[in-house]
Amino acid sequence: MGLLNIFKTKPKTKGAGATLYPDKIILGTVDRIKNSDEVITANVTVFDANVDSEILGKTLRYHLDQSRENLRADDTTERYKDYLKAAGFKTRKEHHKNALHMMVSQKDGKIFLEPTINGGTTGKDRGFANTTDEPIVVDEKVSDKELGDMMRHCWSKCVCNNA
Repeated sequence: MGLLNIFKTKPKTKGAGATLYPDKIILGTVDRIKNSDEVITANVTVFDANVDSEILGKTLRYHLDQSRENLRADDTTERYKDYLKAAGFKTRKEHHKNALHMMVSQKDGKIFLEPTINGGTTGKDRGFANTTDEPIVVDEKVSDKELGDMMRHCWSKCVCNNA
């Protein structure tokens, strides 16, 4: 093993969330907790639902680049409350109402857009769960407009059971 191989690290997985509502779109940075799950941050951008696809794609890249990993497992409840406040929500119920959410990750030169099923805030199916659809995979070098268009396509595959 050469000296340079010592400094190689495994590829970082970046994360973001993108949620479409009838009147707005919220993009948020997702951090990864060491040996645990992902957690949304208060680093959000709110757009009108009709925002241009190029701006949408460019802003998604920004949020992916802000993503951090191997963070300490701190109080995720407080982090979620900070997210709600930054996104303009008072309750978890408001966050889920009429929401089409996709999980986004970037790794090994690819961006993965994963549609979800919105099960609301209560019951056995609560939260945003994966659908049976395969993620939409695009090369990270795709144009911002194409990335924004693919995001809109992914939202068309999302399901909301919480209208």
